[in-house]
Amino acid sequence: MTFGWVTLAVLYLFLLFSLASWGDKNSPTARALTSHPAIYSLALGIYCTAWTFFGMVGQASRDTWIYLPIMLGPILVYVLGYRFIYKLTLVSKKQHITTISDFIASRYGKRQTVALLVTLIALLATIPYIALQLKAIGSTFQLLTQQPNSHVIIIAATTFIAVFAIYFGTKQTDVTEYRRGLMLAIAFESTIKLLALILVALVGYSAWKQSATGPLFESFINEAALSKFSSFTFIAQTIMAAAAIVCLPRQFHVAIIDNLSLSHLKTARWLFPLYLTIISAIIPIIAIAGKTVFAGSQVEPDSYVLSLAMFSESALLQVIVFIGGLSAATAMIIVATLTLSTMLTNDVILPRYLAFRESQDEKRDYSKQIRLIRRVVIGLILLLAYLYHQQMTSSRSLHSIGLIAFSLVIQLMPAIVGGLYWKRAHAHGVYAGLMVGLVIWVLWLVLPIVSDQVSRLEQNHLISQGAMLSLAANTVMYILFSWLAPQRLVDRIQAETFVSPAIVKSNLTSKHSTNITVSDLITLLSTFMGEGRCAQLLDQYQQLNHCELPKEEPPTQDFLAFCERALGGVIGASSAKVLLDSVLRGKKMDFTEVINFFDDTTQAMQFNMTALLTSLENMDQGISVVDKHLNLVAWNKRYAALFTYPEDLLVVGAPIEKLIRFNAAQGEFGTLDVDKEVEKRLEHLRSGTSHRFTRQRKDGRVIEMVGNPLPGGGFVTSFNDITGHIEIQQALEESNIDLEARIKKRTEEVHSINAELRLEIERRSEAEKELIRARKAAEDANASKTRFLALASHDVLQPLNAAKLYITALQEQELPTQVSSIIDKLNHSVTSSEALIGTLLDIARLDQGEMKPDIEDVDLRALLTPLIDEMRMRALEKGLKLCVRIQAVRVKADKTFLYRITQNLLSNAVKYTQQGKVLFIARKQKGKVTIGVYDTGIGISNDKIDTIFNDFFRTNQSSEHGLGLGLGIVRRLGEQMNSQIRVTSSLGKGSVFKFALPYAGEKQIQAAFVKAKKNTTFSGLRILCVDDQKENLDAMQTLLEKWGISVSLANTWQDAMSISASVSPHILLMDYQLSHKKEENGLALIEAIRTAQNVVLPAALITATHDEDLVTRCKEQGVNYLAKPLKPAKLRALLQSMTRFIRDAS
Repeated sequence: MTFGWVTLAVLYLFLLFSLASWGDKNSPTARALTSHPAIYSLALGIYCTAWTFFGMVGQASRDTWIYLPIMLGPILVYVLGYRFIYKLTLVSKKQHITTISDFIASRYGKRQTVALLVTLIALLATIPYIALQLKAIGSTFQLLTQQPNSHVIIIAATTFIAVFAIYFGTKQTDVTEYRRGLMLAIAFESTIKLLALILVALVGYSAWKQSATGPLFESFINEAALSKFSSFTFIAQTIMAAAAIVCLPRQFHVAIIDNLSLSHLKTARWLFPLYLTIISAIIPIIAIAGKTVFAGSQVEPDSYVLSLAMFSESALLQVIVFIGGLSAATAMIIVATLTLSTMLTNDVILPRYLAFRESQDEKRDYSKQIRLIRRVVIGLILLLAYLYHQQMTSSRSLHSIGLIAFSLVIQLMPAIVGGLYWKRAHAHGVYAGLMVGLVIWVLWLVLPIVSDQVSRLEQNHLISQGAMLSLAANTVMYILFSWLAPQRLVDRIQAETFVSPAIVKSNLTSKHSTNITVSDLITLLSTFMGEGRCAQLLDQYQQLNHCELPKEEPPTQDFLAFCERALGGVIGASSAKVLLDSVLRGKKMDFTEVINFFDDTTQAMQFNMTALLTSLENMDQGISVVDKHLNLVAWNKRYAALFTYPEDLLVVGAPIEKLIRFNAAQGEFGTLDVDKEVEKRLEHLRSGTSHRFTRQRKDGRVIEMVGNPLPGGGFVTSFNDITGHIEIQQALEESNIDLEARIKKRTEEVHSINAELRLEIERRSEAEKELIRARKAAEDANASKTRFLALASHDVLQPLNAAKLYITALQEQELPTQVSSIIDKLNHSVTSSEALIGTLLDIARLDQGEMKPDIEDVDLRALLTPLIDEMRMRALEKGLKLCVRIQAVRVKADKTFLYRITQNLLSNAVKYTQQGKVLFIARKQKGKVTIGVYDTGIGISNDKIDTIFNDFFRTNQSSEHGLGLGLGIVRRLGEQMNSQIRVTSSLGKGSVFKFALPYAGEKQIQAAFVKAKKNTTFSGLRILCVDDQKENLDAMQTLLEKWGISVSLANTWQDAMSISASVSPHILLMDYQLSHKKEENGLALIEAIRTAQNVVLPAALITATHDEDLVTRCKEQGVNYLAKPLKPAKLRALLQSMTRFIRDAS
């Protein structure tokens, strides 16, 4: 059993290790998760240690509500003190704070002694706290395994925690860097703790309910328990907990240092208090259940959580509770150890280590040594905690140890709060307050408690009294000594930075003494910058601001800001601010301020000088500086490389005349008079005249020299090797001469060509105008043809529609066989005429661009099955066999276009095949669906394959009638859907037509819903038919009356309105064009009748106007659309649908 629990602990700790390692990865998922505000809020749950997990349950079972202040304090801070937490975090981020000791030391003048004292207090408070967690781990193992000794387990746990803290806490030297993996692991542990407590509470409640004799919270709501809320102990411990949530080093590190974004505080403001509230509500349930279940037994109240899990006999619950307790302890130890190691390293060890290294004059990278020191310190801290655990914790409850640590660490609270809100707060007040508080804490708390002469209840009360007394004394001494202490400049600067972090300090010079003039400030600038540089800057200021400075007038705010910027470039921004403030207010600086001032000034000057020298040494130009006595005072390495001076000649103070004469002796001036050339150059230098000239040296190099005088005398000259530039310039000049000759020749050729081009352009312009006129005439003719076809077809379709209706009415009568045959032939002729007119209309609309495909997913088999059946009947009449192979697929196409293409191809195949068979295939191939029509007909010769898709083309091999328009329609429809029709044919053997469409998936098989066939009789049905053509009305009346329908006819708007009012029709059948008035159309009439009848009557528009816009309007108005010539079968089906609708509505 022991081995099993140890193995589980090791596995969990390795899981924690893996989780942290994953969180440290730079993957998008890991970064997104670890950057979530919920992770930060849950990581704050590190506040809930083994004290919370085990000790608070024991405290609640012994003293009821006394456990609550430890949770209530942090809840109040985050709910009510949000602005305080926000400001604390903001200041820490701006100042790059690393620990709580660093925060306090930085606020109080960056004094190392302050940091050392805070680190000592943190060490005294944290070591017992870590020992408390080790005790909890050991007790858990003892209770689970029934082993008398847990030293080995504690040693193993301490070792692993050390490895974890060293690995994840010391990867980077910069401790302010967000440690993603560590925060993720802590948030995960917080979740495990909460889950474990909730499950134990559920088990405990179930166990209590079985033996319940009264209300659940009876012991918590009696008068004695409720009186705890007004007790001194309750109030004092609430204040202690509220202070501890800020002052605990580990809590400060997680909440402040590891805050990735200030916006995360908004989530933490409610999520962290909610987390604590849930735990606070669970603890009484576990305490009550523990007292009930283990009444009369020797079970310690501090172990109720684990004992209840063992009582449940659930191995899973025991595992979760064991892991929860382990999480509560390990998370606190890891972060507390990391924080304490950082404080000890930065504030105790490193200052002395670096001072020792500097005394040895070594310059090196200390990052590795710093990480090594932190790792050693982590090991030492855990060793001290282990030793403390062995000596002190055997007789202490978890609650008392936690309160002792709280009572000490809250001594830091006055320094933190005062540092954020009181500018007079001083380091002397921190020293006095912490020393007094520490002495009282030792005398009042530690010595009596260590003596073992007080009871547990007395301990609790004593801790509360001692904590409040020491905190009050600390605060009083802090305020008193801060008020009396003298402030240095750095104290004022740090106070301003911490108390007003978001305010730009621009008001220090707003209230200056009126006796300071512009002349005084100019004198100040000259003192630090020199008269020459000062005059140059003042000229620039006057030019930019278009003003002249009145030297005896008080300075303006703009000029003050200018002076501050000018001084800042010399002595540093902070020193410039202090200097101006002192001058303007007439305020004396004490010795410390003077030291700090010149220290800042020296650093700024050193930095400026280093930057200047580095820039000069790395310039491409040679630089030489001559003083007013014409002696060389400075040069860079490029200057020495350009001129091969002897070593004894190129020295500081050498007369520049010697260098010039050396160059002359080397032949640099050619054969000119050397003395005259030397004197000319010296005269330039004496007179301070700017110059720029180039000189070709004897080695062929060309040097450009630019000289400018210095303010106060002297000369600075730059030397630039421009040999390459000169060579390029000469090459360009040579090529330019050749280029000009070639350009002249080319220009003459271009002029000749341009003359010819102008003549050609004029000729082509005339031809183009003729072509434009011809094209316009052709387009006008084509448009006129199309309009004529549309209008003529519309007028032709009207009588065809009537003929179709008459023929249908005759076919439905019982007639002699010979008469029926004649009527069938008549029907075939009408159908052929209808198809011909429809084809002509389609060609006209396609050529005009009026027909656009509506691409959608089409079930191929469902669309083409009716067409296949029709063609199969026609094939049988000719003695042919039509074979069909259609896969259950869907394609992306326009339904109408696809139907018309297939109809034309199959119709041609049946028409031009005299014997044999026709094969229709549709199958998926390479992401597309290929549709093919194969026949054994007359075939097409190779020389005519390219012309078969032309309008009015007919092959001479066929005796069939037709105009040759079908394949023209097929070609146009295929192009509209981006599908090419491919043809292969052999004369006398047959033809193959193929085209391909995009694949849209398999056919969706839907369940068939079989509805009972309803009565489709039209008996008693009243229909109003409106058409401006009398023959259409008569034919419609003949057909509808055959079906048993009562028909009313109208051919004008007025007749239709009056008849509808008297007849009250059930259905409306309308033509669209009713008169020459555009507004009096069929759709408008339907709407008028519906309005007059106050009912939405079923209606259909029967028209020869084929317009997509009209179809859309019909759908919007709820009107069915039927095209003329009307197919009676479609009309009958529509009327049946409308009849069912009418009957269902009634």
